[in-house]
Amino acid sequence: EFIASTVPYYPFHGVPRFYDISGMLANPDAFQRCIDIFVKKYKDLQVDFIAGLDARGFIYGPPLALALKKPFVMIRKAGKLPNATTGAEYFKEYKGASATGGDTLCMPRNVVAPGSRILVIDDLMATGGTLIAACDLLTSVGAEIVECAVIVELKALGGVDKLKAKHPTANVWSLLDESMLQLEGVVEEDRA
Repeated sequence: EFIASTVPYYPFHGVPRFYDISGMLANPDAFQRCIDIFVKKYKDLQVDFIAGLDARGFIYGPPLALALKKPFVMIRKAGKLPNATTGAEYFKEYKGASATGGDTLCMPRNVVAPGSRILVIDDLMATGGTLIAACDLLTSVGAEIVECAVIVELKALGGVDKLKAKHPTANVWSLLDESMLQLEGVVEEDRA
């Protein structure tokens, strides 16, 4: 609970557990500890950029990039950046914004040069759809994915295996997995 709490049936009924990192963000000591762990883990990794995924990767990526003195690049949902390089449509475990139910990612054009070594960061690895799409986008401009880092990995959904199948040289590291978190979500009563 120090890092992630469990909420049942979010974003829709049928999802037994959603891991919410909001509590950690409300606790400066927990947030700092998390960033410190990432800094210690990656201080000697030779990377050119930290890439954060929309939107929670924007929370962890910038403090990590500042501590490592590396530039930060935003991987956003399509249509959120001007003059952007856009990737292919991808699908997740739940419906996306497009008419087909998928999503598309983009990043600033001409920021990441061919040959750039990238550390990709996000809050969660579930089925791997979003991280795979981000890696696809970055490699489409010639970048090399050195590692993907997440706060929580849901190992049972096999996202790492899917990512490694498409990007075999990309390592994946997680701070936690679902076995370390409480097993059942708690539905809070209205406090009205």
